[in-house]
Amino acid sequence: MTIFEKFIFEPSGGMFRDFQGLITHFAPKDLSLFRKLLPDRFSMPALPVVGICVTDYLHVFPWPMTPYREWAVLLKNEIQGETGWYVLTLPVTSWIAKVGGRILGFPKVIIDEISFDKAGANWITRSSQKGVNTLALSFHPGITRSLEPWEKQLIDDPSFFKGNTHQLVPPEKGTRSQRIIFEHVVDYAWSPVPGMIHVEVDPSESWAGLVPDVAVFPGTYNHYQGGINLIAERFD
Repeated sequence: MTIFEKFIFEPSGGMFRDFQGLITHFAPKDLSLFRKLLPDRFSMPALPVVGICVTDYLHVFPWPMTPYREWAVLLKNEIQGETGWYVLTLPVTSWIAKVGGRILGFPKVIIDEISFDKAGANWITRSSQKGVNTLALSFHPGITRSLEPWEKQLIDDPSFFKGNTHQLVPPEKGTRSQRIIFEHVVDYAWSPVPGMIHVEVDPSESWAGLVPDVAVFPGTYNHYQGGINLIAERFD
């Protein structure tokens, strides 16, 4: 990283200091589409998994970073024997967050609106672009079915981010690949609440075919307080 990039992505107290989010994972409905959407640089894992998360960043640093929201679709992958997550798409509500994220290889694009609201014990998020609802997640606390071992492993992990991400630089069609590590730099606390998450996606989205017909999956609402920085390490 350049000195400027280290200043932005590695402040002493952490870049991301307070946020809440919803995250869920599921087995893809269409494995051939999963492979098509995963860049050739990355290999299919033994157990393909799709993740969807919506994050509401409440306190970020340094200025000119300000609170913003984003949602992401993640594809589990492997590269050089390491398992991680490829961020397929990442709409955000902040121009500064978009520019900074693309430096690291995140395919950030600006979206008109992402809401994040509590309704009793539930949480509901919706995103829209030019009047079209692109994604909606509805969280209800409590696991209502038995879990597969891999689902239980993810639910039992208290963290929101479930490992490194693997990105291409520049995003999507880059000539180099790198891992992004979420590094805690101060004391921190995760506050996960397990439950079930209903997913609605606009069928015109390129990845919509990955979502099974019965789109209710185990997941968590999570609130984080502490300090996380993003560390980039090149694979090649």
